[in-house]
Amino acid sequence: MKSFTAIISALMLAGLALSTNLSALTLNEARWQAFTTAAITEHIVPRYRQLAVQSATLSSHIDTFCSDQSAANLAEAQQQFKQALQAWQGIQHIQFGPVTLLMRNFSLQYWPDKKNLGGRQLNTLLKQALAGDTEQDYNQEFFARASVAVKGYPAIERMLFDQQLTSQLASNPSYCPLLQAISHHVGQNTQAIVNEWQQELSHYQNYTEDSLYISAQEAATDILKALIEPIEAISDGKIARPLGISLSKMRWRKSESWRSGQSIANLRANLETLHHLYSGISTDSLYALLVESGESATAKQIEREFLAVMAAIATVTEPKNMQYQPAEFEQLLQIQVQLKQLSNLLLASMKPLQISLGFNRRDGD
Repeated sequence: MKSFTAIISALMLAGLALSTNLSALTLNEARWQAFTTAAITEHIVPRYRQLAVQSATLSSHIDTFCSDQSAANLAEAQQQFKQALQAWQGIQHIQFGPVTLLMRNFSLQYWPDKKNLGGRQLNTLLKQALAGDTEQDYNQEFFARASVAVKGYPAIERMLFDQQLTSQLASNPSYCPLLQAISHHVGQNTQAIVNEWQQELSHYQNYTEDSLYISAQEAATDILKALIEPIEAISDGKIARPLGISLSKMRWRKSESWRSGQSIANLRANLETLHHLYSGISTDSLYALLVESGESATAKQIEREFLAVMAAIATVTEPKNMQYQPAEFEQLLQIQVQLKQLSNLLLASMKPLQISLGFNRRDGD
């Protein structure tokens, strides 16, 4: 009997080991390479190209406005700012690669600005220019020394939408030169990111001990982080923080783009682009890889959660006079719950794929 039991146990263990090995081999290096290539060529690079185009167009509109400061030209510059901002929201989740060089990610958008550094430093720059004997030269040397708080989209938003700042347009001859310089700087940065991704591609094709990544799976992990980690950041930073702990404690001025009225539009753009990264890239998406790994039910559940939360956000509007009504407040609270469910599902889906996301940079916040 002991011998028979031992044989059965050995066969069961062998079967378990074989099953585990087969599962581990389901997604080999070739499949992870296919996912990484698709994510870069169909998602990351096209969105950076779109960002560069929209940012260059914004710079052009600002130049036009500064040459003729009419209400119509201001309105066109403001509308184009919204287009550029939404392009940024479509690639904001990528926090690796050329965007991190020289802290470009923070230069493009320093947010949240908890101490109002952007506002205070813009005011200081304008006052200094007004008091100076010579016109400030907003050149590369200036931006090399300048704070990240005055280099990107939030600074442009303030200078186009903040009435306390725009009131200085007529009285401060340095107002438009500074606004133009910031928009040109953003345009140059976004185009440089596009150009540098061409060189960056080698990191996702050749894997050695001395390379940035030692395997296709490790390279894919950074992309998966860019898909999963932002969902919690959206819930906490873009919804919970401005809503506060109750309706009476709501502080919408803590939301991401309240001056231009784009805070809710940002949420939509964020979820749409994350959804595309999850299931919208060719046949090599995370959705497809989960199905291949025998996790079809999980893949479909995540897809349903994405569609549900996107549908919910589609019905939300910006608050009137910076304040929601109780039903609208509860609507965003429910979206937070949905985002938490989506985040948990995505995190759990990493285990069968044998992916460890490692340290979450938000854990220390």
